[in-house]
Amino acid sequence: MKTKMMIINALLIVSFLHAYSQNESIHPTRKWRAFCEFDVPITVLTGGISMNSGIRYENYRLSLGYEHFDAPSKEFSGTPDGFKMRVDYIFALNLDYFFSKTKESKGLYSRFMYHTKSQFVENIETQDSKILYSQLVGAEIGYVWKFYRGLYIAHRLGALYYLQSPQGKGNNPLLIGNAYYDNPRHKVWDTYYSFVVGYTF
Repeated sequence: MKTKMMIINALLIVSFLHAYSQNESIHPTRKWRAFCEFDVPITVLTGGISMNSGIRYENYRLSLGYEHFDAPSKEFSGTPDGFKMRVDYIFALNLDYFFSKTKESKGLYSRFMYHTKSQFVENIETQDSKILYSQLVGAEIGYVWKFYRGLYIAHRLGALYYLQSPQGKGNNPLLIGNAYYDNPRHKVWDTYYSFVVGYTF
């Protein structure tokens, strides 16, 4: 229910920004723009939410991100057998640079980002659980393809480095209930490929 309400609220914000952006025909050369985008695999595979919203000035974009989802598989999250994991939140701060000479938010771009994350991990057998916190910095490269007015699809490939690991400074296995939780993907580096659907206003 909370996820549905967040999606509804996000759509309302997008609708408001779209209405505000209708003055583009009057000011076609304005340098400032707003944008909003959703990560498709996370939304479809998990029923969760992963979105970024922010502003663009010429070749630069600055955005804030939010994610909340249940890990759908071991391959996706690295969660060991006997445990289930949920991402309670990821708050992200992103800075993008577009290499296009037209000063538009399309084509090849690079992104630098900071994440703070909270994960809920539960031992399936005993139902014991822990909340694990982490902080990450990383870089991403992607390509934005605009296909209808402000609508676009962006493919992205990135890597994140753990400043603070969920399993602590030594990355040691954590005892949760009667078993040790040890996730190899959430220790030093985490890599990903994904794609988003978004709109530039």
